[in-house]
Amino acid sequence: MTRRTLLRSLLVMLASGLIALVLVRSRVVSSAAGAPVPWSEPRVERDLEAIRADTLRILVLSDPLTWEQRPQAQSGLEWELLERIARRLDIPVRAVPLDHPDSLWMALQEGKGDIIAAQLTPRADHARWVDFSRPYRTVRPVLATVYQRGTGKGKAQVGPVLDSVLMAVASPFRSPAYPLNGALCPVEPDPVLGPHTSEQLFTELLLGRTHAVVVSDAHAAFEVARTPLLSFSEPIGPPVDLCFAVRRNGPALRKAINEVLEEEERNGNLALMTSAYRAKGPGTSQRLRAERSIPIAGDSVSPYDRTFRSFAGGLTWDWHLLVAMAYQESRFDSTASSTKGAFGIMQFMPRTAERMGLGADHAVDAHVAAAVRYINKLDTLWRRAVPDPAQRLRFVLASYNAGPGHIIDAQRLAEQLGLDHRRWEGHVERTVLLLARPQWYTRPDMRNGYCKGSQVFHYVRDVVNMYTQLTRALPKIPTNVPEEGSNSVDDAALLPGSDAAEELP
Repeated sequence: MTRRTLLRSLLVMLASGLIALVLVRSRVVSSAAGAPVPWSEPRVERDLEAIRADTLRILVLSDPLTWEQRPQAQSGLEWELLERIARRLDIPVRAVPLDHPDSLWMALQEGKGDIIAAQLTPRADHARWVDFSRPYRTVRPVLATVYQRGTGKGKAQVGPVLDSVLMAVASPFRSPAYPLNGALCPVEPDPVLGPHTSEQLFTELLLGRTHAVVVSDAHAAFEVARTPLLSFSEPIGPPVDLCFAVRRNGPALRKAINEVLEEEERNGNLALMTSAYRAKGPGTSQRLRAERSIPIAGDSVSPYDRTFRSFAGGLTWDWHLLVAMAYQESRFDSTASSTKGAFGIMQFMPRTAERMGLGADHAVDAHVAAAVRYINKLDTLWRRAVPDPAQRLRFVLASYNAGPGHIIDAQRLAEQLGLDHRRWEGHVERTVLLLARPQWYTRPDMRNGYCKGSQVFHYVRDVVNMYTQLTRALPKIPTNVPEEGSNSVDDAALLPGSDAAEELP
């Protein structure tokens, strides 16, 4: 074969390959743009008239801004909004929870549900299958990371330090057409078995399984108080609308939804409902709360220094611990009382106070003595499970604040999730935050239910910080142990259960 013939053959083969590539690509693009998918058309005739004779069924994914099942209650912004619409239409309503976002479309077209509520944005490719309601709010993407202590950085950092970040399958920002700032935070490819919702993303982040996630600013506003360990960036993309989806053969239902949404927006109810799912207080860019300190005047901290020293001799830790706890609990106010019934300088709950032989009319000395006895009982309770005294202090403080039952639940959960169940910072303090989420505290092995984990998180950090400050700033004065008489309590009374109860939020 001559050289010219060989060259001609190579050119023909190259041209044939290019043509084949173009044909394949054009077929793929054509299929993506217009080929039917199994859920592309409604499979039932079910509009508003048929729904009125039955029940309005809402297809949902579990998420605090969509729908959550709590003990004896259902919550979620989208759910509450659709409940209001159903009441206006005088139709019974029922949630139909699904596990995966891709299941929503087929379930809608088959009539298993009438509305999809999953924080949807009206994507052009999805609009071929369904109709969207008018938007009820807009959201923007932000970057969420775990706050790194000591960095001095209050916001999640977007930049080349991040190789990639996670985004939920159901994220409204996952559309190929959405102009996310990918140069600053490259998003991992579409996961097949990855997190489906932002709620699952936050769990991955808290457990240290990923370094950063993309969520909406609405989720950030909700989580900033519930999960104080997280830090959120400024928005990294433009706003998108959120709305609901209905079948294309349901124009009457869509019209009714839009009319109620328009009226709720006009009368201000929509804004009020949205604000109810936003944390009260600092914004999402606020750094983790600054370390708390106690004002010190000379060598005196409180009006009760002598009392704290006299009763602290039996503690594993220095008397400054009592000072820090009393300041955190009541600011040294012996008449203080909380909305939940805690009273006195050490803020005993009534049931705990009764077990410790303490009454509301007892003097400060009795309250401090009871606190020492209770701390010692908690120390005994945790001594075998947490041998290190410094770590055990954290578990004791958490138990004093929330009741030992919740902290035993958090420790059990930490062990199940592969964290160190003998360490507080970065481990059990993270699972105690999970116990504010229904998917975790409703598990059968979580015996004590809901725990306001953010309160426990701050309490432990604040008291430990103040205790450290005091031990460095004040001299260690010898302590005396007074006679405790017959005021003792059986260890069994402090085991998990009754002392740990808290109201649902």
